[in-house]
Amino acid sequence: MRNILLVFLLFAAMGSATLAQSDALNLVWSPVYNTVRGIVDLRGTANIADQQWYLFEAAPYEADQDAMWMPVVSPSFAPAIDAELGKWNTSILADGFYQLRLHAVDSAQTSHFYTLGPILVNNNHSNLVNLEPVEPILPALEPQAAPEIVNRLPLPVGGHVLRFGESTIEAMHSAGMTWVKWQIPFIPGEDLTVARHRIKVTHEAGFRILLSVTGHVHDLSEGGDEYLLAYADFLGEVAALGADAIEVWNEMNLDREWTQGEIHPRNYAKMLRPAYAAIKAANPDTFVITGALSPTGAEGVFGPAKVWNDDNYYRGMANEGIADYADCIGVHYNEGVLPPSQLGGDPRDHDYPTRYFISQLDRAGYYFQNYNIPLCITELGYLSPEGYGPLPGGFTWAANTSVVEQAAWLAQAIEIAADYTRSPVDLLIVWNMDFEQYEPDPQAGYAIIRRDGNCPACQTIGALIR
Repeated sequence: MRNILLVFLLFAAMGSATLAQSDALNLVWSPVYNTVRGIVDLRGTANIADQQWYLFEAAPYEADQDAMWMPVVSPSFAPAIDAELGKWNTSILADGFYQLRLHAVDSAQTSHFYTLGPILVNNNHSNLVNLEPVEPILPALEPQAAPEIVNRLPLPVGGHVLRFGESTIEAMHSAGMTWVKWQIPFIPGEDLTVARHRIKVTHEAGFRILLSVTGHVHDLSEGGDEYLLAYADFLGEVAALGADAIEVWNEMNLDREWTQGEIHPRNYAKMLRPAYAAIKAANPDTFVITGALSPTGAEGVFGPAKVWNDDNYYRGMANEGIADYADCIGVHYNEGVLPPSQLGGDPRDHDYPTRYFISQLDRAGYYFQNYNIPLCITELGYLSPEGYGPLPGGFTWAANTSVVEQAAWLAQAIEIAADYTRSPVDLLIVWNMDFEQYEPDPQAGYAIIRRDGNCPACQTIGALIR
């Protein structure tokens, strides 16, 4: 497993006497976790004055003792600014708490440091009950009230973000978006630092926030009912911080997101019921969205132990009374190569309803049309390789989609969703705004802020402002 590290301002940052930590020497951790496994991509800046080289070192985290540092990444000799600085193979370490430092040396052979810790290395899913992380050094953050927002699009629209920098914020405002979606992890024993930060920066930027909260399949499998209750408690605490909406899990009809052999709406209902109760007890105004399913027809190929077709799963959700424990039914659509108004003519070998926007809405809406519960499209995206080159294997079906088409189709989909009558659509989240990875998963190809920094879809969506 590869991670892009780590905790945002949870760690104590300890600079050497020779250099205060600054933009010349820093690490950028995104997305935000404090538990790592496998290969960790290290990103940041190493660009001190007269720099000769830099490397990374790690040591066991012992707050009251001098650390025994060991190199974990080979030295590099070229300055780097907001770039990948190296890869940390955590699998060679025993599970436990560590600290990591970026060590740069100038022409006078003076060392400069940027240090972060504690970092939990947990490759073997160890039960590290005797290793507690230090408390955050940040002042406590009060619950962040949502700003007063007026939606001027045909329905409330937002974007799923990675970095949420100034340019992303400006682009989203220009498009008339009023929501921001983040995905954060639930890791047993971790605190609310990530959720607090996400809520704070989103509200300060003038948006409502949707937090999609997922966890590790291994933890879900091993934790049993205790895990479900801990997850519910965590969601309640997130709601108390001022989350405007919470999506409970993600694509639970696949074995990459749910325990193989236990994929079943009945088991998801066991998760959702206590989660809904905890959220509403903490904050009745927090909107609860079911985890959106992966659009798929692969159940007949791989078997129901590994995957359920989304229509079968939605039917099961309705039969389990899910509508009584949610405010909205989550929906994903991300495999289109035609305008969203079309209901046929897909050029791929096997025609299937998940390839068409309206029929995908029908697959979810059909089973809930008599339950007085709306749909929330928490992931709507069109993949275009334009500006990036050939698509990775498994995604070549989108090779002919242009950025112009991406922009036009997203705006058309918003209008269609606003007028959809089988079940009203209360929210639409564009997948995605500013993701950067292209291989092996071409997230950047879905991003509407393109590689050159332009956002054609922001213009087409913004043209719908009324």
